[in-house]
Amino acid sequence: MTCRSEHSFMSHSRRLIRLALLSMLFIGGCLAPAPPVSHDAGYLRWPAAPEIARITYLHSLSAPTDLNIRGPLMQRLWRGLSGHQEPPMERPHGVAGDGNGGIYVVNKATRALHLFDPGTDRYQLLPATQTGLRMPIDIAIDASRQRFFVSDAEAGLVRIFARDKGRALGAISHPELKRPTGMAIHPQTAELLVVDTEQATIMRIDLDTLQLKGHIGASGEKEGLFNGPVAVAVGPQGRIHVVDSLNHRIQVFSAAGEFLLAFGSAGMGPGYFSRPKAIGVDSEGNIHVLDTLFDNIQVFDPDGRLLMAYGEPGQAPGQFWLPSGLFIDAHDRIYVADTYNDRVQIFQFLAGGELP
Repeated sequence: MTCRSEHSFMSHSRRLIRLALLSMLFIGGCLAPAPPVSHDAGYLRWPAAPEIARITYLHSLSAPTDLNIRGPLMQRLWRGLSGHQEPPMERPHGVAGDGNGGIYVVNKATRALHLFDPGTDRYQLLPATQTGLRMPIDIAIDASRQRFFVSDAEAGLVRIFARDKGRALGAISHPELKRPTGMAIHPQTAELLVVDTEQATIMRIDLDTLQLKGHIGASGEKEGLFNGPVAVAVGPQGRIHVVDSLNHRIQVFSAAGEFLLAFGSAGMGPGYFSRPKAIGVDSEGNIHVLDTLFDNIQVFDPDGRLLMAYGEPGQAPGQFWLPSGLFIDAHDRIYVADTYNDRVQIFQFLAGGELP
């Protein structure tokens, strides 16, 4: 065979391969318009009728396709040719939403991060080999500075990543920081609040300098002190809410760190706590407390009075299996890391009880 014949043969082969790839995409529907996301689990609401609905189930998330994220064309070509699929979400632990549809998930079991952004049709999996995470627990998004934080309990660090590419930007370390777990951004004070479970305190990190500004609480059982704190959330009025897990209570502080109130105690009935694990605050100041052993979320008013609960043990929509994480965004969307069901479930708080 001559050189020209070989060149002609190779060019013809490349054209055939390109045509085959395009055919696979058309046949598989990869280039077809994306259908609307449909998660028909019936209309789940809490409390049940005839009471006014305050919580409704939206959908669950375990893979990019659940948000109609398909990714760039070349990525779809590769998946169509190789049969490669993104690894499923396993044991999600921490979760946060950016308020614009983006959802960030901490995978404690595999030490990976899942970044879902349906607005840009982008999904990123950041494995432990890339991030260096040893025991990631929680995640907090600093949207105004285009970055996010991940607490690494085993390393005793809070790692920092860029939102656009997930690039590592460094870490927050301090001699006093031993076991960072729950985190929250405080927009009014421009601070990152970091729960140090081992030190039984909340560390206040300046978002501009990334330096330690102060603490809230110390080890103990009296009001204002903690025993095994694990999570923190900031309410619409700037109040700081802390899951004081081994004291089986929630403690509330002002934005300045002054103790305001505490509620809850150990028990197995409504209004009590068994293993409180995560917390979020909606736009009306209601406090949502996730209890891992109850497999539900109890809702209290700003003064700590029980209002209702949602969720129950199980694997169906609206049911949980040892959930670990909770986050409420500015639009009152509620994200729950349903850990042993390997998914994130998303709910909507209906302010004023108005149906969507």
